[in-house]
Amino acid sequence: MDKQDPSRRQFLAGSLALGTASLLPARAIAADTPQAAAPAAAPTPAAGGGRLTFHAIDTHHGATIGTLRVELRRLEGGRYQPVKTFDTVKNGRSDGAVVEGDAFKPGLYEAVLHVDDYFAALGTKLPTPNFLSKVPLRFGVHDASQRYHLAVLFNPWNYSYYRGS
Repeated sequence: MDKQDPSRRQFLAGSLALGTASLLPARAIAADTPQAAAPAAAPTPAAGGGRLTFHAIDTHHGATIGTLRVELRRLEGGRYQPVKTFDTVKNGRSDGAVVEGDAFKPGLYEAVLHVDDYFAALGTKLPTPNFLSKVPLRFGVHDASQRYHLAVLFNPWNYSYYRGS
């Protein structure tokens, strides 16, 4: 069976196209359709009502066993301006909301994690200089009426972060 029946190839190609199309967001498909209506205007991002919480997990030790200093900044006028500096509680979480209500605004933010100081305070043996020191995490807040949770996994050699729930 070196050669497939042409109708079978057409069926497979059609199935792949349909499967791929089902994975695309509906609005992406609608945007490519000539008769699609113009999309509705995006809602204006709301200010206030939401909040930002924080949780950092030390994957080197398996749990955040010390406090981690975090500087939260917001981009204003082309520069990141201080919003709040806080230390996590022993489980790596912020003690309640970092910022909330009218103080929580849409925009670009930066959270600077002092991972070098964290590991030094624990006496973790690391090479000098540390591979990571002050780690900047940049993220955007589109709708400040929502809850945002900045979740971070970190160790002396890498980190990752995401919007948690």
